Amino acid sequence: MHGVRRLYEQADLSTLVALDDIELTIEPGTFVSIIGPSGCGKSTLLRLVSGQERPDAGTITVCGLTPREAAEAKAFGFVPQSPALLPWLSVLGNVTLPHKVNRQRPRDKYDRGRPDLEAMLREVGLGESLHKLPAELSGGMKQRTAIVRAFGLRPDVLLLDEPFGALDEFTREALQEQLLELWEQTRATVVFVTHSISEAVRLSDKVVVMAPRPGRITDVIDIDLPRPRHQEIITSPEFHAYELTLRESLRDAFSHSEVVR
Repeated sequence: MHGVRRLYEQADLSTLVALDDIELTIEPGTFVSIIGPSGCGKSTLLRLVSGQERPDAGTITVCGLTPREAAEAKAFGFVPQSPALLPWLSVLGNVTLPHKVNRQRPRDKYDRGRPDLEAMLREVGLGESLHKLPAELSGGMKQRTAIVRAFGLRPDVLLLDEPFGALDEFTREALQEQLLELWEQTRATVVFVTHSISEAVRLSDKVVVMAPRPGRITDVIDIDLPRPRHQEIITSPEFHAYELTLRESLRDAFSHSEVVR
């Protein structure tokens, strides 16, 4: 992203600057989290990257393509805050549907081969729920299904918009671990929006800190912790030091926003 700006016209005909002067480079195969207070444009950033919206200024490239071209090439996987499962399809049906819809994919030369989706579901603890409908699943099980569905198409870029925000802490930690295990298998480039400092540190190679009014990047913090990040890493002094650094960066970003508002 280079010099990206996004504007919205409001009901009173005033202009809201949702994002301003966004500069960001994400290396292929890395896990990057975006964190910041509500209203800083995190979700807008994802929509711009995925080609759902266009910037009013600046340029965005994804794997050497425009976002629209990358979307047409099926380069993206997306996991929203709500899992958005089809209620009349089983867990396995929801996960395999994208393969049926995208049977003729224009990405053959990039294709990593069709994964064993049933095996992936078993890996995340859904082996006994393959034929259950979404109404029979817990919130965590629904999100597991949505994550496997997104990874199942072997996307070059996986976008996740606070997928664990509505879950309890225990379920959230379990899904973080399962997400990382799937990512290790595929090595897709991941852009993950979160409000959780500990989640950002645990998951990420790099954390992008944003501030609102207007939405902008105020800091980028590299997380140099060994993987896999199991309990001994999460409880280590080094992990807590990164949490403190990130918390201070967020406090500075928010304080500056209050000044310029």
